[in-house]
Amino acid sequence: MSSGALFDCFAKSGAVDVTAFMGQWPFRHQAQASAADLIAMADRYGLAGICVSHIASIFGHDTHAGNAALFAETAADGRLWPFAILNPAESDGWERELEYAEQSGTRGIRLLPGNHGYGLGDQRVAELVSALRKRQLPLAVCVRLQDERLQHPRYPAETVPLHALAELIARCEGHPLLISGLREYEWSAVLRLQTENWHLDRVICDLWHVNGPLAVISQLVERRWASTFAFSSCEPLQEAGATALQLAAAGISDPDRLALCRDNALRWLNG
Repeated sequence: MSSGALFDCFAKSGAVDVTAFMGQWPFRHQAQASAADLIAMADRYGLAGICVSHIASIFGHDTHAGNAALFAETAADGRLWPFAILNPAESDGWERELEYAEQSGTRGIRLLPGNHGYGLGDQRVAELVSALRKRQLPLAVCVRLQDERLQHPRYPAETVPLHALAELIARCEGHPLLISGLREYEWSAVLRLQTENWHLDRVICDLWHVNGPLAVISQLVERRWASTFAFSSCEPLQEAGATALQLAAAGISDPDRLALCRDNALRWLNG
């Protein structure tokens, strides 16, 4: 089967990309994506939606300017689903930015603890999770945004500890949670920390950092994780075609492929 035919197979799934960004990555000249770029990606791969945040909210003096640009630019196409980035450690508080994001039509909230310099055990994170539960807004937490070996040596970002993820799952009490940037063996390690009060039916992990040969998707399914992982590109830091090809070429059933491409993401988004 040709690569084009394989991508056609993926495109028929109407996939949802749960982790993508727009804007310019400051440490890589070619790592940038505009709304037009993401729209073209949606056309190329037949995506039903892209959960997108703005890079300026990661590296700016605050999160607001990037979020404002996000809401303005995602208005160009209904397949661009804005995910505002909040920083619980911002000096002027995150509550006002959450209210602004909700009023602006955000589809969920994304956190980047390693870039913004706080821990998931921070009391402000617990308060934010409580606020999201009241508003029924799904939460996405980025463990990492790139392989640690590729980070700029002057501006390293901490990787979120696995025990902190385990504690967050318990704290969410079944609230929709996406864990972004995990390797598959790291998810195994998180599961070993499972407690009785976990509700995993609304917890998913994305696929952009699940590296390996084409067989890696089949291995996830064999481990009964077909309902746990979801397609993601991490554009513009990664190329969407790599994960799309893995999903298209995997020797798995059509229902499992649809779950990984689309259905798990919609379950997370719709709570």
